[in-house]
Amino acid sequence: MLQLFIALFLILTSTCFGEEIAEFCADFDKDPNEYSLHLTKNLEFAPNINWELSDSTICTTNSDQFFLEANYTIDAPSDSSMAEFKGGCVVFNNFTAENMTCINPKNVKINLAPSNRDILHIHKKNAKESLIPYYGKVINGKLKTKLPITSYIYETNFKAVIIGACIKKRIVAEFCINKYHELVLEKELDYIPRYIFSTASECHFCNKNYKETLSFFIDFGNEKYIPLEDILHKRCEDYILHKNLKLPQAINKESFYNKDLSVRIDAKIEKNGSYSSDYYDFKIRINGPCKK
Repeated sequence: MLQLFIALFLILTSTCFGEEIAEFCADFDKDPNEYSLHLTKNLEFAPNINWELSDSTICTTNSDQFFLEANYTIDAPSDSSMAEFKGGCVVFNNFTAENMTCINPKNVKINLAPSNRDILHIHKKNAKESLIPYYGKVINGKLKTKLPITSYIYETNFKAVIIGACIKKRIVAEFCINKYHELVLEKELDYIPRYIFSTASECHFCNKNYKETLSFFIDFGNEKYIPLEDILHKRCEDYILHKNLKLPQAINKESFYNKDLSVRIDAKIEKNGSYSSDYYDFKIRINGPCKK
């Protein structure tokens, strides 16, 4: 009944504002005072029509589409600000123009990044209960996009809504399989939250007495989980997917094309000299053979 009410509310508010609304669900893990937002309905934005595009415009590697410096923020319910953030470490991505130029670049539409972790991890006391009154209420967002090595900046406002708690494990990414029997990351659809095994105060960079030892398994059918080499690594507080992953040679790769597969993370946790175990499930999608 609650989900039906929210759906009707979204239809009415979308008509009222005369525009599409981005939709997120909320996920709750080990930290009771944190929640993460996950896109369930994305939006598309047209780039600034005044941009003049040259043949040397920077693009994504091995692509004919732009590499755009894009980020967004949303006014999600929170009881802290960035000024109060005391996280463990920060990683900067360095991009260069080498091997990143396009021939006849295309003017592409811009989406909200589904793995915008720093914005979509939010502190709120007793999050699971205190977030309920905000479900279905429209909140404001702002998207800012910049062409690298230029002065072109595109800003636009948008509306968003938290539709409720996430009800199932989401597909985190799409992969293809190359000729070397490897999974190759094609597209990130979501992300793995930070606090699946710990609270914010127990992270690797905040507590020297906290340690996670991770193992990975993939279900190739009938819940028969097969050991897999590392599918991700920990960078600061975030779980980051590897770009390439070797498949077991015994796997008939063709039988898994166009399928969604379950992946499990098993964790052995050491905390202040005591030991425990836990696990986390998510899904990946196998699109088929890699095109290149």
